[in-house]
Amino acid sequence: MNVIARCRACALAALVSVAACSGGGRSVPGPVAPLAPAMPAGTPGAAHGSAIPYGQGLLRGATYVGPARVDTVGLDIYPVMRDAAGLVSYAKDANDPHSGNYRHWLTPQQIGDRFGASQTDYQALVRALNLRGIAVKLYPQREMVRIRGPQANVEAMLGAHFGIYTSAKQTFLALSSAPHPPGGLPIAAFGNAVALRVRSRNFVPVRVGNGFIDGYSAQQLANAFDYTSAYNAGFTGKGINIGIIGTGPITDGDPRIDGGNGGDVAEYRKLFGLGGSGTVQQVYDLNNVSPGNTTAGPGSEFSTGLASPPPVTDPNAPGCANQNVSAPTDFTTCNPEDLEAQLDTEQASGLAPDANVLFFIAYNPMECGGPCGATGSSPPTQEMGIDLTDDEIQQAIADGRSDVLSLSFNGSEATSEGFYFGSGSNGFGPTELASVLAEGTAILVASGDNGAEGCFLDGSANTDSACVGYPSTDPSAVSVGGVNTPLNAAGQLTGPMTAWGEFTQISGTQPGGTGGGCSIFFPEPAYASGVPNLPCGGMRTQPDVSLDADVATGVTVVQYASPTFSIGRQIVSVGGTSAATPELAAMWALVLQACKQAPSCANGSGAFPWRLGNPNTSFYQIYQNAQQYGATFYDVQFGNNSLPSSGGSGQDPGFTAGIGYDLTTGLGVPFARSLIRTVTGQ
Repeated sequence: MNVIARCRACALAALVSVAACSGGGRSVPGPVAPLAPAMPAGTPGAAHGSAIPYGQGLLRGATYVGPARVDTVGLDIYPVMRDAAGLVSYAKDANDPHSGNYRHWLTPQQIGDRFGASQTDYQALVRALNLRGIAVKLYPQREMVRIRGPQANVEAMLGAHFGIYTSAKQTFLALSSAPHPPGGLPIAAFGNAVALRVRSRNFVPVRVGNGFIDGYSAQQLANAFDYTSAYNAGFTGKGINIGIIGTGPITDGDPRIDGGNGGDVAEYRKLFGLGGSGTVQQVYDLNNVSPGNTTAGPGSEFSTGLASPPPVTDPNAPGCANQNVSAPTDFTTCNPEDLEAQLDTEQASGLAPDANVLFFIAYNPMECGGPCGATGSSPPTQEMGIDLTDDEIQQAIADGRSDVLSLSFNGSEATSEGFYFGSGSNGFGPTELASVLAEGTAILVASGDNGAEGCFLDGSANTDSACVGYPSTDPSAVSVGGVNTPLNAAGQLTGPMTAWGEFTQISGTQPGGTGGGCSIFFPEPAYASGVPNLPCGGMRTQPDVSLDADVATGVTVVQYASPTFSIGRQIVSVGGTSAATPELAAMWALVLQACKQAPSCANGSGAFPWRLGNPNTSFYQIYQNAQQYGATFYDVQFGNNSLPSSGGSGQDPGFTAGIGYDLTTGLGVPFARSLIRTVTGQ
């Protein structure tokens, strides 16, 4: 994640409000009972507590404004799967060296056939939707159906009406009563039926310049974390695909920008004289849209609204004059870069120069997340990137080509409970990430930039309590934290690495620090079982490992490289765990290339036998071997991720780095060449 000012996504990109809980505390919080869904204030007789979850927990504390009048509305339907719990269990087994399913990776079609909705149920649902004039998008894993249709049609199918709600930070569209779809439809839950935004980017822009280089170069980081020795041994990521779940637009690979030659990654490589054959490809799937039921008559065939993302525009473009450039409403006329996407692609590509980057980006100009579309109101809300991350993750699963997947966003674990996972939820978070892992793909998630107060962005009144983020605490993911890395021009350490936090200020006044703490919902995963002295009393710890993220030791990011942009090329220094996450993705790509080249390592099943699944399986094994740990990791022993108190008096308690595992930097900082040798023997 990135830090930028606690706005536009925890650091510059806070388009999405996250739920909050904040603060740290050296004492470890114990499990708490899930909150029961509460009636939103002012709801007209809403019967919450439906047997079919729809995200009603997100309405806690929201105020009903009135009925919605919109043109079209979209949401996700999660069909009844054959065995959703079995899929989560299989992903665990496939990553357990003691299991007979170890490294037996599945294709998206196999996931659908073994665990997803039956083909019969899936098609029956599609036919029922088409007959009601509702368009759908399908996926081979058969975990989700994306729908869109006229408000009246969707409401008739749901047996419920949409209303407009307000919360502390947002005005949004949501069902005003529990859904009651027609009997017999194989529906397990709904997603995006409550359009409260709960995910946020995690990066922090620090300094901007046009004519000079600011922030660490790729070479400095490569030397500091010993990618350089890996390159010298021939490990550059060749033949490996790094997937990025997109938060905003990029220019790379877009023929509409300088004929495809105006990319920021290309300029970043040129700026630092980087070689490499790796490419950047934008991936957006407009296919697999149901052709409709041909017996249903006119109106049964139309689009779900998913479209090719508009090209990046200059933030000084005329179309941006009357829009908030940080959160434009019409991407066709104002579509500036969000910096997070540039950070992710440049760090991944720069540190794994021969790996290919697959940038998953979704765009829908016909969504409605607020009071839009009605007569006399604004047009339908356009959504792109961070607002459509579930669509992008589902597409990454269906695509199946990513060997490692990087997610530089997070939300409050407290707010996500009851929505993505837990009692009364749609349960889709763990299912979705387990699908990625069942394909053997490593999932890396930024731990957040609000220190021990990972719920800061959810608007909670208690902003000084210990809380962590989701999906970084999901057992399928590697939670990536951040450190301060003092380097000279040659990339050599000039002092000890320390946890990012206590002594760093964002934008001069805003605090920031590496996410870290104890989950109050997820138990300790199998890969950490038996590891001595873990501090969370049998609950999931965060982070797992760390790399450079402190804004005081930020990295270089290039924006608006194309000469067609009047703003001119910008060179930005950026920090945040959104920097550390693609750095680790690049490192793991080198590990996978080494595994691919070694018959003794590339012995998994399926089309991608070199995939190693969850890197935590290796990380925690290494930690329990003192010799391997000392050779592979830098044990960060100084620093604290506490933040200044919201009351303006002193520091809130945080967590302090120390010998071995700690709740600021996890196991510590891995070195690329040593990690390759330890994991693959190469």
